[in-house]
Parts: sequence; C-alpha cells; structure tokens
Amino acid sequence: MSIEQYLVFVAITGVFLLSPGPSVLLSINNGAKYGVKLSAVGVLGNVVAFQVLIILSALGLGAVLTASSEFFNILKILGAIYLIYLGVKIWFAPISNLLNGKSTNDEDTTPFTLFKQAFFVTSSNPKALVYVSALLPQFINTQQPLLPQVITLALTSAVVQFTIFMSYAALASRAKELLKKPENRKFFNRFSGVTFVGFGVALGLSENKI
Repeated sequence: MSIEQYLVFVAITGVFLLSPGPSVLLSINNGAKYGVKLSAVGVLGNVVAFQVLIILSALGLGAVLTASSEFFNILKILGAIYLIYLGVKIWFAPISNLLNGKSTNDEDTTPFTLFKQAFFVTSSNPKALVYVSALLPQFINTQQPLLPQVITLALTSAVVQFTIFMSYAALASRAKELLKKPENRKFFNRFSGVTFVGFGVALGLSENKI
C-alpha cells in the first residue's frame, strides 16, 4: 500500500466517521451529560466494536455474512430494536440537575454501561459492517503480507475514530452547564430519544443491501 493509498483510506474513513449517525449521537449525548472523561469510555466502546468489524472483514467473514440476506435482516432488526430501546430509555431518563458531570442515575454513569451501549450501537449497525467489508479489501495488496497491512489500517481507523468521536464529546461537554436546568435537560432527553428512535426506525425499514 502506497502513501497515497494510505492517505485516501484516512480521508474516506474520516468522512464516514464524521457523518451523523447513532454512534456520533451517542458520543454527543454522553459528552453533554457526563463530561469528557466518562464519555471517553463510551468512545472506546465504539472503537473496539469497529475494530471487531475490521477483523471480521480481514478474515473474509464480513463479506460472507453481509452476502447472506437472512443474516443481514437479523442483524438489521436487532440493531433497530436496540436503537429504539436506547431512545425510549433516554426519553424517560430522570430529569435532574447535573453536578460535576454526574447524573443522579447511577446506572447511566457506570463506565461499563457506557462502554456496553457504545459497543452495541456500533457493532449492531449492519451499515458499518457492509462499509468495512467493502472498503478494506480496496486497500489490501495481495502481493504483500496481510497481517501488517490489516494492523496498520485497523490502528489508523482506531486513532481517527477516537479523535473524531472525542471531539464531538468534548464540544458537547461545553454545553453541560446548560443541562443543569431541568427544562433544558428535559428537552435534550426528548430530542436525543426521538433521534435514536428515528435512527432505529430508519434502519429497520432500510433496504437489505447498502
């Protein structure tokens, strides 16, 4: 892989990860509610899930799985259900003041919970699996050892994703002061909840192939 190809991979991956989607919205939601430190745990969940998809693609499993209409539909429905569940949960989240980046809802502020939510949002999105399966082979030179190339692309995507999602979370955390007002917190929860449900419905109704 030449340096030109590598830079193209970085650019394409960056544009894909910058685009609005459930994972981006979750990073923004976590940043606004819990601050940079806790939202970083969620971002790590996104990154780990994306790396799993890259490994599946490198093993050839991604192409096989996405070629199966039955599997794709199952993955799509599960992803849609989880996004809708997350949206409903955020909609009905307790309306309380935020103090020092923490909510009175202890479950929501558990690092493992944030990591788990982010991991499931990314890994259950079939569009991410299809994207990785279609993109990765384009930058693999079959005349060279596979492992070093996959490691390079995986680490690069991890750095790009972490940087972009943390930037979203950091910008959102600046608005944390606004969420100390119950009415603003209520509006934010309603908006985030509806948006997650919207993503879930759109995913469930989307075509099988992307």
